[in-house]
Amino acid sequence: MSVQVTVDTTPNEHALKFSLNKKILDSGYKTFNSLEDAKDFPVAAKIFENEGLASVFVMAEPATSFITVTKKPETKWGDLKNKIVEDIKAVL
Repeated sequence: MSVQVTVDTTPNEHALKFSLNKKILDSGYKTFNSLEDAKDFPVAAKIFENEGLASVFVMAEPATSFITVTKKPETKWGDLKNKIVEDIKAVL
């Protein structure tokens, strides 16, 4: 089954929510604040390869998951949003 990714805004203008149709975490959540933090979680590590990110938050939901990516204030979403979707699909 291919991974479907839906992108939604959040109340924080610097964060976007990437909802997945796949479970990538058994339960709970994980927060990563750098590529070094994410080195053992491949999808977060791949996302952090993009410049200008502040954090990656992964949350388990029943049968699905979501990832909230927060960018640094000086970074523009522009092509970054589509690149993150491609990164998620490439890893999963």
